[in-house]
This record gives sequence, structure tokens and C-alpha cells, in this order.
Amino acid sequence: MRYANYPFVIVLSALFFLTFCGRNALAQTYIPDIGQSQLDLSSPFYFLKGVREYLELKFAQTYRVTILKQFEFAIRRLREAKALTTKRQDLIQVTLERYIAHLNRIPDSRKNDEFEILMRNNLPIHLEVLAQIYDSTSNLKAKMALRSAMNRIIRRTDLPLEAKVPVCRLFSKEASSSALNQAEQTVLSQRAQKCFESLNPSGFGN
Repeated sequence: MRYANYPFVIVLSALFFLTFCGRNALAQTYIPDIGQSQLDLSSPFYFLKGVREYLELKFAQTYRVTILKQFEFAIRRLREAKALTTKRQDLIQVTLERYIAHLNRIPDSRKNDEFEILMRNNLPIHLEVLAQIYDSTSNLKAKMALRSAMNRIIRRTDLPLEAKVPVCRLFSKEASSSALNQAEQTVLSQRAQKCFESLNPSGFGN
């Protein structure tokens, strides 16, 4: 009879371990090298992360904590995407879709409040990490997802203008890549144009 509770105990122990290891995640987000996750979509135990995050949101007592949790989850997805470059590049697309979903739940404003400052300080780091992953990835769907993630970030109003420049140049360069079809080249060309146009107020450009 006593053995019947073992699976429950194992799950609780795993959740405790994940919580203990991740409790300093917000502090780590200010470090340019965000590291990479040891538990990603390629793991059969990844569902434990989902359970943990569900519980974290369930017990978030304030709006502020909920938003900070979404930011922390976005960091986790970014670390997972980085880890997948050497494991399962075909899973990067799904991981980044979840990353963007977390970002979309964070207010996008110029109110100079806590959230705006948090994003302004960290989004440039996110773009750097995405660019590093892009250079390390050969999977075409993963690359498309990475470009989409970058494009979503540069459309936020809380991103410093200077952080857009490398993305504008990347889009412009990739728009002429022979690895892309004509439709993809057209989309990237348009994105590059809009990106450079958004830099004009501060005098940045190509």
C-alpha cells in the first residue's frame, strides 16, 4: 500500500527541485549570458515545468507578481531554445511561440514604470541571444521562428531604438538570401524597411 504514493512523492520532489533551482531566475535575467535550460521540450519530464508554472500563476497574489512571472517564463523559454540548438532544432519553433506568448502578456508602454524599465533593460539582451541562436541554427523553420520573435520584439515601444539596428541589418541581409523563397524575401525586405524607418527619430540607420 505504501508504494502507491511513490509516483506522487516523486512528482512533488521534482517540482521542489525545479522551484529551488529557478528561484533566482529574475536576478539572472540581468546577466547577458542567460545560460541554457537543462529541461526543455526534448525531455520526457518537461511536463513538470508546465505543472510548476501553472501552480506559480495560480498562486500569484497580485497583478505585479503575475507579470513578473510571465517575464520569468519568457526567460525560461529563451534558455530552452538555446539548449535545443544542440539537441532538437525542430522544437525551437514551438518553444519560441511560447516565448512570444509570454511577452505578449507583459504591458507594452512608455510609462517609465517598473515593467517598462524591466523590458527596456532586458529586451536588448533577448535580441542578442536570439541572434546567437540564429547563427547556430540550420533548421529553416527554427530560423523563421527566430526572425518572427525578433520582429515582435522590435515592434515593442519599450525597446531602445539602438537595439533595433542589428535586427534591421539582419533582415536586410537575409532578404537577399538564396535559402529563402521569394515570398519570404519579400516579407523580410518589408520588415527591414519598416525597421529602418522606425530608427529615423534618433538618426540611426543602415
